[in-house]
Amino acid sequence: MNKKIHFFLMTLALLCLNGVMAQSKTITGSVVDANDGSPLPGVSIVVQGTTNGTQTDFDGNYSIDAAIGEVLVFSYIGMKTQTVTIGNSNTIDISMLEDASQLEEVVVTALGIKREERALGYAVSEIKGEDIAQVAQINPINAMQGKTAGVQISTTSGGTFGGTRITVRGNSTFDQNTQPIFVVDGVILDNDISGENGADWGNQLKNLNPDDFESFSILKGAAASALYGSRALNGVVIVTTKSGKKRKGLGVSVNQTVGVRTVYDSPDFQNQYGSGLTAGGFSFVTNGPNTRTRDDSHDTSQFFTYDLATGLPSMAFDSYEEHAASWGPRFDGQEIIDYDGSRATWSAQPNNYKDSFDTGFIRNTNVAIDGGTETSSFRLSFSNFSESGVELRNDFDKNSLSFKGSHDLIKDQLTVSAVMHYTRSKAKNPLQPGGLTSWFHDGFPRNYDVNKWKNNYLDVDGGVPHPYGDNYNYTRMSRIWAHALEDDNVRTEGSFISNINLNYKISDNITATLEGNINQYTYNQETKTFADNRDRLNGSYYFGNGEKFQHSFSAKLFFDKQINDDFRMDLLLGGELWTSKEQSQYANTTGGFKIRDFYALANSKDALNVGGGIGPRKKINSVYAFFNTSYKRELYFSATARNDWSSALVYPNGQGNNSYFYPSASLGWVSSETFDLPDFISFAKLRASYAIVGNDTAPYSLSTGFAVDNFSQNPDLNMFKFEDNTAVSVNLKPEKKYSFETGMDLRFWNNRIGLDVAYYKDNTKNQIIPLQVPSESGIDNQLINAGNLQNQGVEAALNIKIIDNPDFSWDIGANYTHNRDKIIELAPGINEFRLFGNPDDSNSATASYAYVGGNYGDLVTRRGYDYYDGTNSSNHGIPVLANRNGWSVAYPIGIQNKDSLYVMGNMQADWYGGMNTSVRYKRVRLSAIVDAKFGGEIYSADARYGLHQGVLESSLPNRDASQGGITWTSQGQGQNFFGKTYEDGYIPNGVFPDGTTVTSGPADNRTNVDVGGLTYQQAYDQGLVEPTHWSGYVYRWTSASTGTPITGVYTSSWVGLREVTLTYDVPSEILDKILVKSASLALTGRDLGFLYNSLPDNINPTLSSNAAANPLQQKSSPYIRSISFSLKLNF
Repeated sequence: MNKKIHFFLMTLALLCLNGVMAQSKTITGSVVDANDGSPLPGVSIVVQGTTNGTQTDFDGNYSIDAAIGEVLVFSYIGMKTQTVTIGNSNTIDISMLEDASQLEEVVVTALGIKREERALGYAVSEIKGEDIAQVAQINPINAMQGKTAGVQISTTSGGTFGGTRITVRGNSTFDQNTQPIFVVDGVILDNDISGENGADWGNQLKNLNPDDFESFSILKGAAASALYGSRALNGVVIVTTKSGKKRKGLGVSVNQTVGVRTVYDSPDFQNQYGSGLTAGGFSFVTNGPNTRTRDDSHDTSQFFTYDLATGLPSMAFDSYEEHAASWGPRFDGQEIIDYDGSRATWSAQPNNYKDSFDTGFIRNTNVAIDGGTETSSFRLSFSNFSESGVELRNDFDKNSLSFKGSHDLIKDQLTVSAVMHYTRSKAKNPLQPGGLTSWFHDGFPRNYDVNKWKNNYLDVDGGVPHPYGDNYNYTRMSRIWAHALEDDNVRTEGSFISNINLNYKISDNITATLEGNINQYTYNQETKTFADNRDRLNGSYYFGNGEKFQHSFSAKLFFDKQINDDFRMDLLLGGELWTSKEQSQYANTTGGFKIRDFYALANSKDALNVGGGIGPRKKINSVYAFFNTSYKRELYFSATARNDWSSALVYPNGQGNNSYFYPSASLGWVSSETFDLPDFISFAKLRASYAIVGNDTAPYSLSTGFAVDNFSQNPDLNMFKFEDNTAVSVNLKPEKKYSFETGMDLRFWNNRIGLDVAYYKDNTKNQIIPLQVPSESGIDNQLINAGNLQNQGVEAALNIKIIDNPDFSWDIGANYTHNRDKIIELAPGINEFRLFGNPDDSNSATASYAYVGGNYGDLVTRRGYDYYDGTNSSNHGIPVLANRNGWSVAYPIGIQNKDSLYVMGNMQADWYGGMNTSVRYKRVRLSAIVDAKFGGEIYSADARYGLHQGVLESSLPNRDASQGGITWTSQGQGQNFFGKTYEDGYIPNGVFPDGTTVTSGPADNRTNVDVGGLTYQQAYDQGLVEPTHWSGYVYRWTSASTGTPITGVYTSSWVGLREVTLTYDVPSEILDKILVKSASLALTGRDLGFLYNSLPDNINPTLSSNAAANPLQQKSSPYIRSISFSLKLNF
């Protein structure tokens, strides 16, 4: 009986097992990256609820046994986990999508080391390379605008390839260059300022290739960047380029972008009045053989000259000054004589500003090949980029070749890797910062027909028209066109960046690395300047070249150990030898040419001017270390230490304080791991750091000496002078920056909302500054240690996932920064330091200063108003008036070279930030970026001189009765015509100096009246004076000779629509038919417009250069937008 039962049970068990096995089957398939279709090795595949699992192999293939109805779970670091229920099919292929929340957990930190973001005790921002490359920009910095907190980016008026300014958490020093360094695949690039001494060629960053970028990591605080040494005092931007993948076969990607750049808007020019002088304006033109001048110099309703033969108003006279302004008669369509003697109509040219620019075209083609084996990988990329400028002939072309590869010499133990980036570029006809002022200062009047004259600017002999030429009369505008269209200024640059790395895994816990870097930057420049004088021989020719060569060698030893389940430790020891050297040479003609239009050094009329030679050289030797430890993934501590030895701090005798040590420490506490927080808080971290960073100075600054000179009063007496007018302290020390930062990272509702807030305070002490000294000392400056500049601020970033599901998502992000740079102290007895500009110059007369106890960047001038302090005490503090033409014109006088500086404002922003949003529906994504800046004053030469020349709308009030001008019949005040009616009257705000008398009456019966101590309004109300002429008042009030730069200082606040992109990912079912793994289309608009601009007359707030303390807006920068279309294919 027992045997029968046993047999029965065995049979039943076999039948059950057979049934189970009948339902189980083998599932096979492949897993690829949805972005580019490349296979993903090492993907985990597990049958849900079991331990049954496997991984994909090197080619992304897998095989697993499972039953119908069971669920397969596919997971991979950085990708969204996917689940699939098994059906009848035996093949399941998966395309995995990136998981942004996971990707943001790992960031690139100093020395290129990748670390979990949760482990950091300081702030690091990361931007994806594709977000930079998507925007077709020559300088990659431009594409970062508005995307991260604590980083302020300002474009300049440098044209197609000119410089861009980037600052991280304010200005750390008094230097002109306070920009962060860029580290590209371990190679440090100097982020130089540009355009400070002439043409704005940009810097080496324009030769980078955004198509190769994988990520941008911005190290903000000193604790984050300390391992890079003194060069990282102002922050670090780490650029990591794309790598190949270890896989079989090749992957090919093709990116093609085409686009246009156009001038979409302009300042608000007035289009009611044309060329003409102001009331009471001086003139170098007198009655000629063919013309007569206006009979009343205060009547702006008259034309400046009239043709004697026809009686028609005439523009054909030989002085440029009178052509410049637009204070003439109202446009009425009447017939006039044009500049060349032809007939024209008296009409406005509303679009002549925009017509002076071209339509720019953008084209970028990138082809990349990547592949590998189980032991190697590589990526080879080539890009061709070209952009024709909106500014005339301001073009740029570059070709970039990049290679990045690695190979296991001993599998999983000894690896060699190499990176090489080479770019050759050609930049043409750079802009002069502040140099293109034709529309505001030199003055293209509102009747000037650009389309007629920009192609008709040469005389019959091919030269610039001259009063004694053969064709038509000289105008300044012809000379402007001649230089814009005939000059050639071309610079060819080469940029070679290379890194070779040997990595040896000594044991499971110890790794050694040897690394060598090269950065070579070369240029050749040729400049041809067209002759513009009567004899056609004052042209010039220049040729020069130069090189900057930097190389380094470093060795590092890494140790990492998971000590137990709770503790982990990482340790690095390293050293570096870094060298930089420069050289240049140049030659140019002098005195003009022997032969017209023959551009060669041999054609110089006088002896050549030659120069150059070996330039600055510098060495920095360093040792450094860092230590990281963590406890239970909730408490993280890091410490770094570095010591630099700099050749720049060595005196000629070999002595000096050239060694400087600086440490850092940071602590991160993931409190959400420690405490049981409410369910809506998904992550909470507190962090704090403290660091010290040292800094040196420019090469040879301590090696100044004496040079032979002659005594000016006795040339035969040999004397000596300081070599560069700067004396050096005998005990110069390194600068030190002391930095503290604290912050928190909070995330809510399963990471749907993220908030990161940081507070920082930096103090840079013992700054090496050229302190200005009295000229009686025989020198201009003394190089000393002085100053304590404090940066203090708050930054915040907010990210919200409003909707997040497979078919539809909507994200919003915003960032905010408030920063204040404050001067705590300078040198003993010194309370001010000039940062930028000259408060005494003959034009802008504006400089930025630092005052002890005040904020960095006060705008000052020595040309302020003279305020009344005379006998009439009730009018004290009101500007004193000056007169022209016997008080026919009155205006508040700008006193030149006042004894004290007058503060007009401060250039620091109250706050700046950005906002972004992205909406996705299935395969279509729409994203937008807005950035903003509020507060901070600038000096706008365009606003000042546009008003001065009468070309802007702000010049319209009071021009005549229709514009609100006072109408009166003159009693002959000053040079006004007795009995004549004028209608451009205005009552200025000001006080007559004590003892002032005003003369009026007919020519044969002039009388005087005393108006001293009265305001103009008081004198007018008493019938003692007539109104002043509006145009004369404005012209003198804003003039460089009689006015004050206060008339050009405005608060600059703006909100800009920086970028809008529409992207479409092509479905795989379409691509499979054409053997394409993935494809996307994108339409991008860049710099689409300002939603708000506080400057008057819609003046572009772009500054003239990227120098740190530059407060000047000048160059009449156009509003330029770009629209581009891109196609990306992966094979």
